Amino acid sequence: MLTRRHLLAGAAAGSATLLLPGTASAAQPDTTTAQGWLDWIAAHRGDVSVLIDDGAGRRTARDADARRVLASSIKVVHLSAYAVAVTEGRLDPKEQIRMGDWDAHHPFVADGRAHFQALNWLGVPRDDFGIAKDPEQRVPLARLAEAMILFSDNAATDYLRIRLGDPALRRAAARGGWPRPDTRSLGGEVLMLMMPEYAPPPGSPVGVRRAMGDAVARRFVRDPRFRAEAFERWPDMPGTSDAQWPWIKGHGQGSASELFSLHRSIAKGLYTPAREILAKPLADRVPPGASEVLFKGGSLPRSLTIGLSVRWPGGRSGTAAVLLTGVSDQDMQNAVPLIDLVLAALSDPARFTALERALR
Repeated sequence: MLTRRHLLAGAAAGSATLLLPGTASAAQPDTTTAQGWLDWIAAHRGDVSVLIDDGAGRRTARDADARRVLASSIKVVHLSAYAVAVTEGRLDPKEQIRMGDWDAHHPFVADGRAHFQALNWLGVPRDDFGIAKDPEQRVPLARLAEAMILFSDNAATDYLRIRLGDPALRRAAARGGWPRPDTRSLGGEVLMLMMPEYAPPPGSPVGVRRAMGDAVARRFVRDPRFRAEAFERWPDMPGTSDAQWPWIKGHGQGSASELFSLHRSIAKGLYTPAREILAKPLADRVPPGASEVLFKGGSLPRSLTIGLSVRWPGGRSGTAAVLLTGVSDQDMQNAVPLIDLVLAALSDPARFTALERALR
């Protein structure tokens, strides 16, 4: 089924061994290590878009303007708009949100159990599909925003999109250097994969697919009978990456340069409430001497993405945006060493050089 992997902050710290410049080899790269990811990048340069600046005078890029599937990395846009609304007093982080209203955006499956885990984190009793047993239970709005980043909860993302509106999301992203982000319904994408009769043909214009996804998502929220139908249909969803890829490659896209710009802006002081939440996932992986790491990644079949900044005392900040396609199911399981590679490149000039060579 359609899944996203958690890029966990709780894994052991990466090795201090100096990374060697990546080189293509006949052997399959061992992506359980940061060195293996360098080898993967060197062997798959056509599947890689990167823009990285360590904040100390080093910058490199590869295909930074190419459009690739973003997966959950897009959620930094929603978080930015939430931060603007909080700062301007249009949203109150302490507002009590009814669980039934949040759950209404969760089509039961296809989120890597992110919503299920978010409710566990909050101590909300739920069924096996992550639906709260008491729809009248309330949680603070701030917890939804945190769940969107910590667990990559799609239902929280769609809830905030509806509350804020696409114009607010676009304004917040544009202020951070990302014009016209693709802010479609994530639940709608799942429902169209689950129930293809409600979807346009693969290859349809982005606007058509977005509109049809929004329509099916609205129906899921409002129509109990349609929700019941979706529940009956989810076991028939395509179950492998190969089967899902024709649909996934039309999912929301953007460029490494766009993702980089917004993360860079946040790291440099734009949208403080967003920075505070982005600092939570990798709070235990801050490089020596740095003050914090800001992170949001994402994954869909064959696609792995990272937006990440490291901040140091004194004002220095380094930022990286990494978009990979053509990633195998096995390599998708090894996201943490890729994160370690990016953290190392931002923190150590020799490791930056190793990544730069792998990209060339």
